[in-house]
Amino acid sequence: MSSAGPSTPRLALALVSLFQALVFAAAGWLLPWGSMTPFAIAAGALAALHGLTSITALIGSGARAPLWRVTSAAALIFLGWVTYLVVDGAVYVAVLYGGLGEGVAIGIAAAWCVLVLFTLPTAIWGIAATGGLRGLRGRRLGGAAAVLLALVAVGLGRDVAIASDDPRPRLADRPEALLAEFQALADDLPAASKQAPVPSLMTRTPTICERAPEDAPITVLVHYPRRGEAPDPLPMRPTSLCVQGEPEAIVGELRARLADAHSKGPIKIDVVVAATPLTSATNAPDAFSVRPGVDGVCRKGRCFAPWQMVALDQFTSNAPLPFIDDFRFGVDARRLAGLFTGQAPEERLALDGLTRITTWSYLIDADGVARYTPRMREQADARPLTRAHLDEAVRLAELHILAAQGDDGRFRYLLNPFTGRVSWRGFAVPRQAGTTLALCEVASDTPPVNAAVRSSLKMLSTLERRRDGFSALAVGSPERPPQFASLGTTALSLIAFLGCRPRMGDEFDRIIGDLGRYLLTVQRTDGGFYPGYSLKDDAIVEGPDPLYAGGQAVFALSLLEAAATEAAADPSAPKGVFPPVEQLRDAVERAMHYTATRYWDHGLEGFFYLEENWHCLAARASLGHHRNDAYERFCVDYVTFKGRMIFDEESRVDPDYLGAYGFGQVIPPHNTPSGGFGEALAAAMALKEARGESIAEDQATMARVLGFLVRQQWRRELCFACAERQVIAGGFSESLASPEIRIDYVQHTMAALGHGGRLLELE
Repeated sequence: MSSAGPSTPRLALALVSLFQALVFAAAGWLLPWGSMTPFAIAAGALAALHGLTSITALIGSGARAPLWRVTSAAALIFLGWVTYLVVDGAVYVAVLYGGLGEGVAIGIAAAWCVLVLFTLPTAIWGIAATGGLRGLRGRRLGGAAAVLLALVAVGLGRDVAIASDDPRPRLADRPEALLAEFQALADDLPAASKQAPVPSLMTRTPTICERAPEDAPITVLVHYPRRGEAPDPLPMRPTSLCVQGEPEAIVGELRARLADAHSKGPIKIDVVVAATPLTSATNAPDAFSVRPGVDGVCRKGRCFAPWQMVALDQFTSNAPLPFIDDFRFGVDARRLAGLFTGQAPEERLALDGLTRITTWSYLIDADGVARYTPRMREQADARPLTRAHLDEAVRLAELHILAAQGDDGRFRYLLNPFTGRVSWRGFAVPRQAGTTLALCEVASDTPPVNAAVRSSLKMLSTLERRRDGFSALAVGSPERPPQFASLGTTALSLIAFLGCRPRMGDEFDRIIGDLGRYLLTVQRTDGGFYPGYSLKDDAIVEGPDPLYAGGQAVFALSLLEAAATEAAADPSAPKGVFPPVEQLRDAVERAMHYTATRYWDHGLEGFFYLEENWHCLAARASLGHHRNDAYERFCVDYVTFKGRMIFDEESRVDPDYLGAYGFGQVIPPHNTPSGGFGEALAAAMALKEARGESIAEDQATMARVLGFLVRQQWRRELCFACAERQVIAGGFSESLASPEIRIDYVQHTMAALGHGGRLLELE
């Protein structure tokens, strides 16, 4: 069909083509690829064809039919090409990471269905409306299909070969078998000198090998503190060496090369067991080409061990959506290559010349104990969940939090365990209040802890903004007074004041009562809560239920109801400090009823929830004085849903991830969601016990979660590369692939360990 006939649509075709042009132009410009990648170019070209089709249809040009046909054919070709890219990338990632069949299939299906929605229906419409498949014979189609299938098979086979590890000769059949060899090596080294502190092994430079790991039978990367040379010994400094040779001689060579070691440890040893050259020609996303915490990278015999990759924060350097700063995962290939060259190369060539190395990772700690430490952590069999290990973890977290407090009572925001860099810029009242609450609930009842709690509560008190009849908390200054008092800031702070009241007595009762009146002021008649209060206009700010804050408000009001009830029964307690008990009881009941019946009333109720941990904590806190069956059931159902994301032995993930909350092992699970789930599960278990329900299955889940969290904690013996001037032990990094320690990571995880541990019968 060479020209438009009377049946060729105009307005409908113009509108549909314009929409398609906008969609593909946005895809080429906004999706997480560089501006000149083949995908961006192809998407832009398809957008241009759709745009031209829209214009010719709008003006009624006779060329609209052939142009529409060409555009439809181009859309089908684009769909086929992208489908191959996505499937090929999925196969690559599945082979590289393993145990991902279901997860990859679901992700591919979701992405592919979106693409199909914007290409296939309109392309078929265009082909059918402009003459169908006339002129294409069966033999031609069959031959073309055979050629395409052959090309696809070759491409898939090539990328599978690149994804598959190229195994090196091994020193043992399994990594644990080498522990005896390295322990014997440690026993032969001199004892540590008490006068010479051992430095951190942190270094930003690669280890230099004579041969590239892919060309050597065995390669071992070693980092250790080297002692200075007499008569004027230099300060101890981290040193790296590369030992290469045949399997039967490598341990002896390593022993000889470590003769100048400062002491028995720390010594970090990475035995290369696979070396695979990388290339940017694969269709898999570069971000997934190096596995977090497992793989290192070499270039021409210069190698970064896996732990260095984590320490240099390479596994969260990829930002596919730059406008969402916290959405980071995987390596940025250009930044990775820049580690060796000092400057980022062209994007599509970033991986060329790099070799991915997979290692067995060991540590001889400062006490001379050899450990197998993949991802810088010990595995479950080396660090089982026992009462002693659990109590130690809570105590270490407590000490870490105490060390994180400044003179003004604030807790720092960020700490990098490798550089010691500290940031206070992310200070937020909810984090401050939550950390204080964790100390009061699960930390030891000792003078240092109570002093830290009092200092924190006094700091929070300075943020009080008094109004007629109530007070709210908001951050501001005389030069820039706060304009808005959010629900969550005040509610969570009130929880901290009330949760710490058993330690602090009635010291903060006045502000507790006034903050409680704020919550009563911003509660709606249906039981829900407004987002906050405008301090500038002295008026409630209307809006939908804010995430997290609704549960925090119920929690705070329920604690206040209990405190007010206790005060009302005490003849010696001053009157009028707290709101009336009847008013509080009514407010709590309305809030619970609203949450259980209206807040989450949708078709997927019972199957899908957002973050509702605070409602569970509120329901547990209410057990002794305010029961609501539907509200308790809401928590139990929510935790049942969340429990589906806990990795168990049937999840086919790396053993290091067992007990974590996550969605697969491509992106390492974060510790905070795992700790948050532990908090909610502990609350749900308390509710079930009060309801006479079995918690046996929940105890098994809790043991997995706490076992994972105990293994994630920084301990002194694991801190071979930790900054010396900061207290790192007791902290929790974001994940096994991300080094940053944030105070709320520690807070949530400590609370899970404390509350969850009380519900387990441990040895």
